[in-house]
Amino acid sequence: MPDTNVALAPASTQLEMLRSGDISSEELLDLFLARIEKHNPAINVVIAFDLDRARSEARAVDAARARGDELPPLAGLPITIKECFEAVGLPATCGFPFLADHRPSEDADAVKALRDAGAIILGKTNLPQGASDWQSFNPIYGLSRNPWDHDRSVGGSSGGSAASVAMGFTAFELGSDIGGSIRIPAHFCGVYGHKSSYGLVPMRGHIPGMPGALYEVELGVAGPLARSAKDLEMLLPVLAAPDKLPLLSAPRHERLEDFRIGLWLGEGSDYLLDDGVRQELEAYAERLTAAGARVERVSLPVDPDESLEIYLNTLFAIVGAGAPGEADEFAKYIDSDPTGMADKMVRYMRCTLPEWFELQDKREHLYRKWASFFDEYDVLLTAPVPIVAFPHMADGEGVHSEQLERRIIVNGREEPYLDFSWQGLATVAKLPATIVPTGGASDGMPVGLQVIGPFMEDLTPIRFAVLAEDALGGFSPPPDAED
Repeated sequence: MPDTNVALAPASTQLEMLRSGDISSEELLDLFLARIEKHNPAINVVIAFDLDRARSEARAVDAARARGDELPPLAGLPITIKECFEAVGLPATCGFPFLADHRPSEDADAVKALRDAGAIILGKTNLPQGASDWQSFNPIYGLSRNPWDHDRSVGGSSGGSAASVAMGFTAFELGSDIGGSIRIPAHFCGVYGHKSSYGLVPMRGHIPGMPGALYEVELGVAGPLARSAKDLEMLLPVLAAPDKLPLLSAPRHERLEDFRIGLWLGEGSDYLLDDGVRQELEAYAERLTAAGARVERVSLPVDPDESLEIYLNTLFAIVGAGAPGEADEFAKYIDSDPTGMADKMVRYMRCTLPEWFELQDKREHLYRKWASFFDEYDVLLTAPVPIVAFPHMADGEGVHSEQLERRIIVNGREEPYLDFSWQGLATVAKLPATIVPTGGASDGMPVGLQVIGPFMEDLTPIRFAVLAEDALGGFSPPPDAED
């Protein structure tokens, strides 16, 4: 198999090649490093390396495999991971200048799980400052560029992660998501990504919170990004916390035609969706139907606009608690903000404890309504965000208050940049969601489909994605990746 094909193969295929002796771990590491050296300068997605350790670990795996030793499930796969996960031997700054010298003495729990499974961490990938933007740029590492069009965003906050996967710089990636941070980059870069059920994958050692924090931030989750849905299926049980793994249900079905599939593209709501994205998602749903799937237009079990407000209130209460001065920054924009978002965010970030308890009660109602929905349907298909990857708007430090002044273009009209609608549906209700590349495009950029599943049944939307990949195809690399 040509080197390019090896690098762009699914991680599961690369693992088979390692086990069969078709390639060694050190050879695969060198293949990724050669691709990074060739392509990374143009897109700036891999921003830190731990090469001596990676090479030593690769050689150790090769020697153990030659002896016939029993090896862990991911043994010998070289990977990159999102910079905000603490990993010994590498920086973990989350793009904050005040953490520029932070070198952790302990791996994040999810990182440790990958190392224990035999993965070899070769480096880190870029992200926005504070892991809080639809673009990946920060004062330490600069701007990352989309491999499909260097003038456009890779997405955020796991933007470097998604681009690294798309370019064949890594076997797979580890990302995190609280506001679409796995799903948006996967959609923008044309790869698979999975936002796990809340609490399934441990988050200790992720920034934010700050180094040393033991609590897990409400709403925040981790999950894999990959070039195949089969890789997501392989990786999620590895990443799951040992005490949560028994709660992870088997997929509901093993045949595409057995899935009860709902499709919702914003009907009866104020959710924005560009016509080009809508057309591609509708075409994909038609292709699923032609392949034997039963796809039905549905209404949501919750009021989508009310769900969005509950999500925004919860999210920005978390932001305000972790960064008390952020509300004051938003307040500066209230008089000049025509969207009304600044005033809303200030109120949400100054959430009181009684208001927080009320929010938790509202979310409990959402959980129960979604549980009833998933008694009738197995998965819900929706858009990930309103648009495809957009041209860079990298200015300031990228904090939320500065993002108030930016605009995205939806159906030819300027709309607020801070649009959390589609990604909030699953997040506020703790639900898993998988991004599936449709194989189509809008405005020359890849389009992803969001597949939402029942709580702690992550393997159901992932299994649906596997079956859809088998029926309709999946990942296609950016043109430059095949050079």
